[in-house]
Amino acid sequence: AIFDESAKKDDEVFRTAVGDLNQNEEILQTEKITFSVTFVDGSNPFQAVQE
Repeated sequence: AIFDESAKKDDEVFRTAVGDLNQNEEILQTEKITFSVTFVDGSNPFQAVQE
């Protein structure tokens, strides 16, 4: 798919940013940032809509 490489790069940048935030003691005292990313099969429109 056209977006695979871009999505993987965006995911990597996002994970790095969240990791940096979770290293910040001031933020950790009040918040812990969690997230989940699911890659869907772009050729299956039903799965893309469900997700």
